[in-house]
Amino acid sequence: MFILFQGNTEDKFKALKIAEKLADKSTLSILRQGLRDTSPEVVKLSALLIRKFK
Repeated sequence: MFILFQGNTEDKFKALKIAEKLADKSTLSILRQGLRDTSPEVVKLSALLIRKFK
């Protein structure tokens, strides 16, 4: 999943979907990286998934 997140925007979406299915705090590092991504869609999805942990 970490390697997948280093790919293009489509790969990042796949990694985020995996993180969503896992719903585990161990995925927070990927979600935080997503908040700093250049793609607005990746940032939006990352923010949405992080909110589920609060």
